[in-house]
Amino acid sequence: MFLNAAWRFVSTSEYRLYFLAAVVFGTWLLSWLLGHSLSFFQNSDSLIECGLDYTGRTHEPFALQVASQLFYIVTGPRDVAEVYRNVATLSWDGHLSQILSNFGFTGKALKLAWHIPIPGDKCYMHKNPVNPKQLSLVKLIEEVYIAQLLPGVHMTEMSEKFIFSLKDSLQPLKMDFCTFSRNGLTRRVSLKALCRSTLVEAATFSMFDKALHRLNPNIVENMLDFNDSAWMVFFGLPEIFSSKVANARKTMQKTMAQFARLPESERIGQAWGIGTILKAQEIVGIDIDSRACMLLLIYWAANSNEYNISFWLIAHLVYNAPLMERVHDELEAGWKDGDLDIKYLCANSPNLDGAFQESLRLNGGAMMSRQVKQPTMIGDKLLQPGSNVLMPSRQLHMNESVWGQDYKNFDAERFVRDKGLLKHSSYRPFGGGISYCPGRVMAKEQVYAFVAIIFRRFDVKLAPGINGKFPILDESTPSLGITGPVKSMDVFMDLTERDKLNQY
Repeated sequence: MFLNAAWRFVSTSEYRLYFLAAVVFGTWLLSWLLGHSLSFFQNSDSLIECGLDYTGRTHEPFALQVASQLFYIVTGPRDVAEVYRNVATLSWDGHLSQILSNFGFTGKALKLAWHIPIPGDKCYMHKNPVNPKQLSLVKLIEEVYIAQLLPGVHMTEMSEKFIFSLKDSLQPLKMDFCTFSRNGLTRRVSLKALCRSTLVEAATFSMFDKALHRLNPNIVENMLDFNDSAWMVFFGLPEIFSSKVANARKTMQKTMAQFARLPESERIGQAWGIGTILKAQEIVGIDIDSRACMLLLIYWAANSNEYNISFWLIAHLVYNAPLMERVHDELEAGWKDGDLDIKYLCANSPNLDGAFQESLRLNGGAMMSRQVKQPTMIGDKLLQPGSNVLMPSRQLHMNESVWGQDYKNFDAERFVRDKGLLKHSSYRPFGGGISYCPGRVMAKEQVYAFVAIIFRRFDVKLAPGINGKFPILDESTPSLGITGPVKSMDVFMDLTERDKLNQY
């Protein structure tokens, strides 16, 4: 089926929005029914870029019709900041409810999750040790997230377990899963495979210890299969569109239900946040299957970004020898008496920081969202209730008026030269407002630890004669975070084992 885009301009009685109408050649009825759905799901980035071109790249809001939903696309830095500030008429809670529903957390469970306990309720507990503020379950989980993921004892415990798993996985004898060939102490590896399996393994261990592996030895592979098409679940597409993601989801939900049924004595080693959420769900009266759905959502969220950003960061290092040399010196300085001081590394690595932030800018594809509850002015546009606001980070990060004419190019020194860019409203790798990602600090520690251990244990080089041009960003499906490379593309590296003294 050949697609084309014909643009038309729609005016309201008082305010106007640009509205994009996709036309499918020979299938006018389908176009009328689906609006921009086909174009959005086939290449959302390209569709949004067409909208920007049509509006003269002024970055004023425009609208897209995706199936039955109207989305206002907001890409101007000032407009985005206004959306984040407006918590009165633009709702994060409505968006969160939709995500929970799409993951199977529906009906009575969803109603209970938003209920604020009051005396006399079955779910009310006087001096509740898990929920002393008597918050709704959803709001309690948001607080648990913050306590678990922001710097503090709980984050430190989780980060230490993550690094322990990395050290265990990144041993030569355990790396056959990503190895294509060997020659003495040198092995040729797939960077994509190395990042995917190692980082999901580490996240699994840091959250659930070994319990999930005991229940389901294939849990890491299940998560990778699910994550490749998780956008279908996120946007509520029927499972018939992908049996692979449906099967992975059902398998993991079964595993999570089994985990939720385990006595606490068999969940020793789980992250504090996981245990607290399970206790809170039990007090509220959430059924086991719904508890499993929420655990799966939390598990997926922990695995949706790290391996892709690690891929891009390391790819830029091995393709840029001078940069890699500067970063290597910083990585070595992070090792103290044979152990990795991750706090020091994260605070004293300007070249690594610059490459990391620029990798986030170029490859961040998340679409932050809000539901419009009441008529709302953003800029000079009136947003109507019942619709949704999408703020695609990629268009923020590619705004030529902010980032200059070289906005498409990787510049490892961009954020080193101008640290003010880190706080610019057009730089949103972790969202903003009340949905500002609390895991941003720990994510940085996890990625830096991964890079530091690899470069400590191996001499790392770009494999000669096998790599072509630098990998291209995969824009074929909607992104929920850091976008990976085109599926057929990879980076192959030669890793040569260093002295055994470096095997910490």
